[in-house]
Amino acid sequence: MCNFIRSIICFCIVVLLVGCQNQNRKRLSFDNTEIPDASKYEKVFSDQDQYDSLVKKIDSSKEFKEVYSLEYGDKKGNRCMVTGLLNSKNSVVKLMLEESRTDGVNLVTDFYFSGKSMFFARQRVTDFNKDSMGFGEVFSYFGTNKKIIYSASKLANSEAELTDTKALYVKKVDFDPAKALSIINQKGPFETRFQGSIDTEAYTFIIVGTSGKNGQNSALAYNKNYPLAETMAKNESKYLNKKLRIDFTKVTEANNFSYQGLTGIKLIQE
Repeated sequence: MCNFIRSIICFCIVVLLVGCQNQNRKRLSFDNTEIPDASKYEKVFSDQDQYDSLVKKIDSSKEFKEVYSLEYGDKKGNRCMVTGLLNSKNSVVKLMLEESRTDGVNLVTDFYFSGKSMFFARQRVTDFNKDSMGFGEVFSYFGTNKKIIYSASKLANSEAELTDTKALYVKKVDFDPAKALSIINQKGPFETRFQGSIDTEAYTFIIVGTSGKNGQNSALAYNKNYPLAETMAKNESKYLNKKLRIDFTKVTEANNFSYQGLTGIKLIQE
């Protein structure tokens, strides 16, 4: 078993980063959203309290449906996945992109949406290479046409300290949710094409993703209920790089052993 495939298997089964321009402000949806008392609220631009209230509502509400992507790894061992929140119309209100890099840096980037527009984004950084100030956060507010209203950042020695640290103005920082959208929609480098199969003592996996220098791969356990997966595993050269539509679930067993389990597979004609 090659080291790359081993890393994919291990990855999938482990106990699973001023401008205050009024003309750029957008109209947000604040139904049932509590607006803080302006006399007690420190703002850097006039509508910030409304933006922050909507972020708080999205983070605390139980009304949204949670969805999640496959967990991907590349040949260098870098890993990524996305969790999303959908409203009753199946529109995205939040995407959370988690990235674990082999250089010792972990990133968590949150994208918040009102309608089809991103209005706020925040990235949290953990740098395990640093003896001090290894925890950071940068965020930006967005107006119409994706124009940045304001950006700020902060650094600290721990997550707890970071929470209590006041953010300071920085040069405008842009955020792009394209990668997160590609991951959760299985598009681009994150397409689910058949890349092979692996047998372990307890499980059988198919490997899906893309090949090449920038390829991304993910492993899913399957059983005899999925004859297409069995057929492809027995005829790897015939089905190599064939495009698939994959449905899956995250499985956690009694001993906290977790992995991705196949719940649906379809061959896509191109």
